[in-house]
Amino acid sequence: MASPELRRQVITIYKELLYMGREYPLGYDFFRTRLHRAFSSQVHLQNEEDIRKGIARAEFVKKEIEAL
Repeated sequence: MASPELRRQVITIYKELLYMGREYPLGYDFFRTRLHRAFSSQVHLQNEEDIRKGIARAEFVKKEIEAL
């Protein structure tokens, strides 16, 4: 089981991305659906290293969205 700190980080980045999706060019509903699908596909991760890699990937996506 992942640590509570990692869980908090995942939830925080999810919320940040969801907030940023309000201004996504293809619309909020499109963004929210894709974001939910992306996070749901990684729900099986148990290893802390893999979870940290996922968080890093989400941070990269966040930076890419900011660049739009």
